[in-house]
Amino acid sequence: MIGIVAAQQSSQIPNSAWLLLFPIVLLGLYFAQSWLKLIFAFALGFIWVFTHIILFQHNNFPSEFEGKEILVEGTIASIPKWSERSTKFNFKTKFNTKDYLIKLSWYEKLYRSPQAGERWRLLVKLKQPHGAINPGGFDYERNLYRKGISATGYVRRNDANQRLSEHDIDSGLFNIIDGFRQSISNSLRKRLEGKPHQGVIEALAIGDRNRITSEEWDVLIRTGTIHLVAISGLHIGLVAGFAFFLMRALVSRLGFVLKRMPVQVPAAVAAIAVAFIYALLAGFTIPTQRAFLMVCIVMISLIQRRSVPASNIIAFSLLVILLFDPMSVLDVGFWLSFGAVAIILFASIGRLKPPTALIGMSKIQFVIAIGMLPLMLLFFQRLSIAAPLANLVAVPLVSFITVPSTLLATMTIDVLPSLSNGLFFIAVESLKLLWVMIDWLSVQSWAVVDTTVVSTWSLLLAIVGATYLLMPRGIPARWVALLLFLPALLGTRTTLNQGELNITLIDVGQGLSVLLQTQHHSLVFDAGPRYSSSFDAGKNIVIPFLRSQGVLEVDALIISHGDNDHSGGANAILKNLSVKKIISGANRKRWHNDKAIACSSGQSWQWDNIHFEILHPQSGKFEGGNNQSCVLQVRVADKAILLPADIERATEQLLIKQYGDKLKSQILIAPHHGSKTSSSQAFLEQVSPQMVLIANGYRNRYRFPHSNVTKRYAAEHISWLETQDSGAISVLVTPQRVSEPIRWREKLRRYWHSQ
Repeated sequence: MIGIVAAQQSSQIPNSAWLLLFPIVLLGLYFAQSWLKLIFAFALGFIWVFTHIILFQHNNFPSEFEGKEILVEGTIASIPKWSERSTKFNFKTKFNTKDYLIKLSWYEKLYRSPQAGERWRLLVKLKQPHGAINPGGFDYERNLYRKGISATGYVRRNDANQRLSEHDIDSGLFNIIDGFRQSISNSLRKRLEGKPHQGVIEALAIGDRNRITSEEWDVLIRTGTIHLVAISGLHIGLVAGFAFFLMRALVSRLGFVLKRMPVQVPAAVAAIAVAFIYALLAGFTIPTQRAFLMVCIVMISLIQRRSVPASNIIAFSLLVILLFDPMSVLDVGFWLSFGAVAIILFASIGRLKPPTALIGMSKIQFVIAIGMLPLMLLFFQRLSIAAPLANLVAVPLVSFITVPSTLLATMTIDVLPSLSNGLFFIAVESLKLLWVMIDWLSVQSWAVVDTTVVSTWSLLLAIVGATYLLMPRGIPARWVALLLFLPALLGTRTTLNQGELNITLIDVGQGLSVLLQTQHHSLVFDAGPRYSSSFDAGKNIVIPFLRSQGVLEVDALIISHGDNDHSGGANAILKNLSVKKIISGANRKRWHNDKAIACSSGQSWQWDNIHFEILHPQSGKFEGGNNQSCVLQVRVADKAILLPADIERATEQLLIKQYGDKLKSQILIAPHHGSKTSSSQAFLEQVSPQMVLIANGYRNRYRFPHSNVTKRYAAEHISWLETQDSGAISVLVTPQRVSEPIRWREKLRRYWHSQ
């Protein structure tokens, strides 16, 4: 496992000559003695990653076809996700004789939405996988690579778009299963229409979480109960156990079977079969793979009448998954699933049995909360204080009432509709009862503690602390282990000296957000776009980046104007972070916050020997729109940074007339993302920047920056960087110098990132 994890840190795939080492490593692993086996095992894991990539990974979409309309035929390879703006689904197709899995969005109200397993002909525009790259942020390109997606794009409105067949029999096992899941999903939606928590019921039945509302997600995340809406190992274990005992009870009454085999043989086979079917319905995710393998090992040991140590069961499951799919270590679910099982085993095997079931359940929740704390801080930068209490009620309620009634109701939905309705009623009522408690817990101020991104050394200390704290009674001074959690909980902050400024142009796609940090203060200029409840740059990009920089409190939030690509993420920042002051170029009443003041020229302040001044908008000039944008200038000694938002030529001329040489700045954030209506020749000559930073999305529809603008930059010998190529861009400005910019796409590059 360590060898596989080490290989995932590579920035590029090594030459295929590495594969020649594979048989040598295998021989070494077989013949080596003692500790040398560990070295060969590490090498095997490392080389196996690249062997797997070369032999099995998906085809890269050819760049010469990006942005062109292509007519493709293929199969809907996932259950479509519907939202207020679009229908999204995976599409398996053949192009230039090669197979591709592409992720499509269909921005059109459809008379009949596509269904999983159907064959369609579609006119599409595609591009290579590309996502925002920021420290601490979600790696969208890794996510797509992990799912085998070669391109993303959208369906063009055209008469050529049509369904060719209802079922594609040549589409493969998993696509056939998706079609089956789709039919179950359709039946569930009809039966549950108008009832609360439909999305949660569907998630428990077939593993499809697309219909869980954003409000429900927030409650589940804040109370640490999100694992309950995944078909997890616990659920598969329950289903397998139910099948085992039911089959054993039936077979024990059949004498002719008992004469030929022990009762546990058909019972174990039934448990394995049911666990496999349920895992397939859940999409065969890492937790379900792990649970299925464990069920297989336990059942086979029962058949063979052998006792297998629990540590061997989890180790063998881990080995099989890593050999079958070494890329599984890229999934958060891999670490949470195996981590939770390992923690429970560590804290329970060889310990005294608790006096009551309630105490035992409480102990397990305490153990999981402590043991999983390092992983929670690593992956989510959030600690749910409410989780142990919420799970104490939620785990038994969902596991023993909601899940069984949901599964039985789904199995009988068409066969025994009256029984199915009664079982769905029980499932829905149990969730309503649960929601009363977890909804109340989620709104408590103490329910969640947000932290910054943890460093490697503080994470290791927290792991040591958790391990020592979960040792058996009698181990001396276990409470001292609590001190080892402090570095991870307190987090880190970017260290700056007095008079230094760190500026980062955050990669939010086609939009703008900038973080400016001084020694003791932080300012966020604009908040990026919000396209839907599922994508909010403020929530999904800006806040994780701020936490990575140690920022949990924003001293000032400036929203330059009301356009969505600048203001869309502001509400998420206001909701999730403490913001001391809001300066708004949009209508300040929009934020429903008494800290909001209107942006106007002349406003200025000083933090840590660094001067901040608003240069625009000026009273009586322009009425709304881009030319009314806030313009901020920040001075570090004799150096300056100019943030002009979306101003156009008219405002540029006004600023030249008003401020003259005062506009001179070493760093310029490109006005209006490099639009041809901005960055006039006169403005560039007056500002005279050494460097221009351009906020733009990959292959954005506006084609920013415009070629005329970049030609002016070149003519003036101005260097420029774009977020679509560089990811987030950071520059340190001190009284003595302007540092070389950090291009985070290069700094964080892994082999799956686009080149």
